[in-house]
Amino acid sequence: MMPWRGWIWLVPVSLAIFAALFLVNDLGGHDRPSAKLIGAEQTVFDWNTDACEPIDVPDAPARALRDDRGRVQLYASHYLVRRFVGPSLDRVRHSCRVVMRSGFDPRPEAYDDRDWLASLYTEDGRTIHALVHDEYQGNQHPGRCPSGSYQKCWYNAITTATSTDGGESYSRQPAPAGIAANVPYRYVPDAGPYGIFQPSNIIKRDGYYYALLQAEAFGKQRRGTCVMRSPDLSQPRSWRAWDGKHFSVQFVDPYREPVGDPGDHVCAPVGEAEIAKMAHSLSYSTYFGKYMLVGVAGEFQPSRNRNIWGIYFALSEDLIHWSHKRLIAETELPWTFQCGDRYPILYPSVLDPESTSRTFGTTGRRAYLYFTRLQYPNCRQALQRNLVRIGIEFSK
Repeated sequence: MMPWRGWIWLVPVSLAIFAALFLVNDLGGHDRPSAKLIGAEQTVFDWNTDACEPIDVPDAPARALRDDRGRVQLYASHYLVRRFVGPSLDRVRHSCRVVMRSGFDPRPEAYDDRDWLASLYTEDGRTIHALVHDEYQGNQHPGRCPSGSYQKCWYNAITTATSTDGGESYSRQPAPAGIAANVPYRYVPDAGPYGIFQPSNIIKRDGYYYALLQAEAFGKQRRGTCVMRSPDLSQPRSWRAWDGKHFSVQFVDPYREPVGDPGDHVCAPVGEAEIAKMAHSLSYSTYFGKYMLVGVAGEFQPSRNRNIWGIYFALSEDLIHWSHKRLIAETELPWTFQCGDRYPILYPSVLDPESTSRTFGTTGRRAYLYFTRLQYPNCRQALQRNLVRIGIEFSK
């Protein structure tokens, strides 16, 4: 076992500095939901002092759970999965111990190349079921990517992992048994990125477990946010996606199973005009009495004659119909960054330390907005990232 890092105490940053990094939008209005950021930004993980190795970075939305020993576990990992553990969400420490490793398998049909632990759910804190963001990176395997481009040779699926020891280790089932969501198409070099990406938190509702997904356009699969549900997290193939009317879409392994009409095995995006393809953070807001989605997006604002990129939120009563997204904060994103700009951010998620949910699946009026800040030394992207948080307050 590798040694624990020291306690990660949350380091405040002055409000003046924060104001220079974020343009906060308190949306106002007496009859529309709004959000504003409050307090000072706090550093949860500083790559310069806390990383166990160069690729130890927060590279996914922050997720948290309470285990069977009464501890809080926080995850925001890379494809070598590490975690934070502590007595509360405010006092977690980063461990150098890897609890799940990627397979780095060069075969796209294995669905086991580079794997991010993306979503976690547990009823008892001992058995933990997880959705895994699985990237096949053809550019990393000789002969699999003529262009050598990561983006063009990116083929994605959602697989599953399970821990039976309270998060000390996670195991994955081989394909096809371990596949939760994918597209009914095989890998095509230089045709990407395509597939199913970045699952949200898992939320339980009316006897089913739900998650949002991000889909890219390819073949008969449309681009946007999809919804899927399962009655049994121990059965990865039990997930069914929304087809526009029902949860009837069964995902199929195009390498091992007959596909027939690919259109029968693709999900229908929801709220295309309202939420675009937001899917980072899903919770039930006890303040609004609705489900709340938080993610990054952009929207054209006529008064400023340009797209406003940043962190947005939207509300829903059924996970299918969504309110129009509302801006929380305008931020730089990797695709908007120019030299001289403030450092961009990714992977926003909302976690409420006061949540009574074992998986922090509920949020109140006040919570914390977590996100990853990417470092661009000398104006060039580098694998140096910090995990930070700041208070957020919602209003009706």
